[in-house]
Amino acid sequence: MSSLNTKGEEAELIEEETRELHDLSINLHSLSRVHTSINWQKARVNWVKEGDANSKFFHNIMSSRQRRNSIHMIQVDGVPVEGVQNIRTTVFNHFATHYRASTVVRPRVEGLNFQKLSYSQAGNLVHMFTLEEVK
Repeated sequence: MSSLNTKGEEAELIEEETRELHDLSINLHSLSRVHTSINWQKARVNWVKEGDANSKFFHNIMSSRQRRNSIHMIQVDGVPVEGVQNIRTTVFNHFATHYRASTVVRPRVEGLNFQKLSYSQAGNLVHMFTLEEVK
């Protein structure tokens, strides 16, 4: 992957190299998931085998974390909202308004004539800055 990434920074990769880089990335991600799963299973086996010597302590910590993470009341425009269903509806409505599709007319790019870079111009995009250019 490293050699393909380096080659891709210097010049454009051919389709086969791009496909190989993509496949390597997928394989790496898959192996990472397998490794994580194996480690989780090992930890779970150790916990089952050895047990939890501090079960009362453990459950107290988890109970306090659950109490700390729960939402009992929120304020919306200065008005307190309580109750699970009311809070759920309020939060849903808040995010629904933020992520609703808007009907804004946006400029289109169809029909615009964009200038294309030549290979030499494109190659200059990855060169180091000179001192004169920075000044």
